[in-house]
Amino acid sequence: MSKFDKEPIKGLDCEEIALLIDALTALRTERGKAWNTACDIAQVANKRPPSLKKYGIDEIARLARRLGARKTHWLD
Repeated sequence: MSKFDKEPIKGLDCEEIALLIDALTALRTERGKAWNTACDIAQVANKRPPSLKKYGIDEIARLARRLGARKTHWLD
């Protein structure tokens, strides 16, 4: 069994899970702002905007949902 097969959140209480969700929400917000800024810069430079995937926003949102988060957008 690899370290990735384990359930690292087993044993956490509700307050700890809520803290993790809050942290992921804050990270998602910051990454979203950085992506928006990068898109603005690309637009001014007449270049293609960066991939959203590069900023990991979908992965952050998916992990937050796995922990029980209900928010669906990084601005929520």
